[in-house]
Amino acid sequence: MAKIRRDFVVKLLILILHHTTGASGFASHSDSMASGKTAVVIVDPVTDWRHVLDTCNSLVGHRVIAVQMPDVALSEKFKSFQPTSEALIEQGVLHVVQMYQRDVFSTTRQLQLIAKDENLVLKGVIPLSEVAVEVVDLIASTLDLPHNRLDLATARRDKGLMKDAVSAHGLRVAKHARVDSLKSTVDTMLELSLDYPIVLKTPSGMSTSDVFICMDEQDATAALEAIVQSLGPDGRFETQALLEEYLVGTEFAVNLMAFEGRVAVTDMWVYRKTASARYQSADVCNPDDFPELVAYALRVVRAVGIRVGAAHVELKAKKDLDGRYVDPALIEVGARLSGGRKSEMARAAVAGWDPFAALVNSHCGLSWPDETVSLTPRCFVRHVFLPIERTGRISSITLDTDVATLHSSAMMVKIGDRVAVTTDIVSCAGFIWLIGDKDDVDKDTEYLLDSFELAFD
Repeated sequence: MAKIRRDFVVKLLILILHHTTGASGFASHSDSMASGKTAVVIVDPVTDWRHVLDTCNSLVGHRVIAVQMPDVALSEKFKSFQPTSEALIEQGVLHVVQMYQRDVFSTTRQLQLIAKDENLVLKGVIPLSEVAVEVVDLIASTLDLPHNRLDLATARRDKGLMKDAVSAHGLRVAKHARVDSLKSTVDTMLELSLDYPIVLKTPSGMSTSDVFICMDEQDATAALEAIVQSLGPDGRFETQALLEEYLVGTEFAVNLMAFEGRVAVTDMWVYRKTASARYQSADVCNPDDFPELVAYALRVVRAVGIRVGAAHVELKAKKDLDGRYVDPALIEVGARLSGGRKSEMARAAVAGWDPFAALVNSHCGLSWPDETVSLTPRCFVRHVFLPIERTGRISSITLDTDVATLHSSAMMVKIGDRVAVTTDIVSCAGFIWLIGDKDDVDKDTEYLLDSFELAFD
């Protein structure tokens, strides 16, 4: 990958914005506006939807149509992140279309009729959740708009087919297979030469839900009972679980943006986790310090057919004797923006970078005019996860966020809630985002965690 210093990247981005946008810093699409007002479709607005909507509304003459998927049988913890149709309209959405039974035909027809009635030119279709990933490219293709490879659509959602596609490109992935019982799990472990611990997960899961690290047959039995013959996190009935080799190493996330085949590495994060694989924090890092991991992530993006929009590659790697992280292996890749405000924090940390403008421009078919680059953070950023350590009804919450490096925070629980022990990202008690000098962030992190307490009845 090309190595470009931060000052040059800033100048490059300024040049890109002046070349492809108006004075506001966003694409004006003046050619299309001659025949009608331009419009962008956002599907299942969840991740950073306000930032994306604000960006779309900043475009001169631009309109936004939101597609919601109300009958997808999500759990309540996932539904809590979804805005109402009224909230979308209040924030500036022109129309809200309800997509039932993941019906691409009916949804596309509604979008075409709205465009005809309102004299709109549809420019792009953008996924803002993991569930949206599976329908966005189909909708975009029927509208003859930029989209990712349709033959690899399942490889961008199903974790088993995803690993098959990546492995076919000669890249290391965890050993894996589908199982439906303890017997098939034991037999498959023998075939793959696996020992405990193993990972059992829902093949089309999301946000670390339905991911179980199993230390023995008792754990495996419980995981299979939770996954097989049950509704998965995306509302689909599951008849099998995905068995995976447990990867040893440090977890990283590499975020990228694809522009019709050219891919920019935008930000990178390293995770700290507990022995039970529960997230503790995520720290921003410089992609140029991890060339082998970045090169791997770029190849993963191409392997699963991502040509436009955001990509979020999660992988594990091990340190060699020289202290370099090597031998990366895929955990999963999401064809969407990273969750957990990572895009917002990247915008704060990287000079001149606007991930939301890049996302919109990419899905609208604008090109990235230079070779692949990595964008260097100018300050340190940390995302802190606040866990729930026991089951019960919350009687009080204590957290002192009066620290100098605080960027923002969000508490997901309130007094009176009945909660269970944190098992995944969406079952955390809350989150904190810090930005500044690393030593100051370290000090404030310790203070915040010491001040955090949930009391129970």
